[in-house]
Amino acid sequence: MRRNRSTDGRVKVLARATLRRNLVDEIQGATPAVSNRRAGVLIALVALVLALASACNPGTGSSPSGAVTPLVATGVRGVVLAGPTCPVEQAGQSPCVRSVSGATILALDPSGREVGRAVSDAGGAYVLRLAPGTYEIVPQSIQGLMGVAPKTSVTVPDGAPVQLDLQYDTGIR
Repeated sequence: MRRNRSTDGRVKVLARATLRRNLVDEIQGATPAVSNRRAGVLIALVALVLALASACNPGTGSSPSGAVTPLVATGVRGVVLAGPTCPVEQAGQSPCVRSVSGATILALDPSGREVGRAVSDAGGAYVLRLAPGTYEIVPQSIQGLMGVAPKTSVTVPDGAPVQLDLQYDTGIR
């Protein structure tokens, strides 16, 4: 079957128009249906990433300072405090201590090699993720505080973190 010339011309014009429309859609982005589908996929991906991130570090335990301390399978966690912060403590008064942010805490293995380092957060909480074993926890000096919290030897058991709160001396008497 033979087409006449005018039909062939219209087919070519329609083909060019369709090609041009597809090219414009591609340059300007996708059609609304495709854009909506991409937005839905992006939202689902973001939700998945957030869900995975929260599952990896739920942080449901609270520390004495009220800050949230992440759950740790093994290691050492605690709160860094400085005190006294008032010259005289009286019965029934809350302890004269404050949380210390920015304190660096080291973990040393039995040979004295550094195997962990943590910095306390705004609430004074710190976490050292360590494998089961014996470690020396060494608080570092902090500008503005007279004393350094004492070094402490700890044994980290399998399956549970050790709670070790550290107290720096402010020098107030």
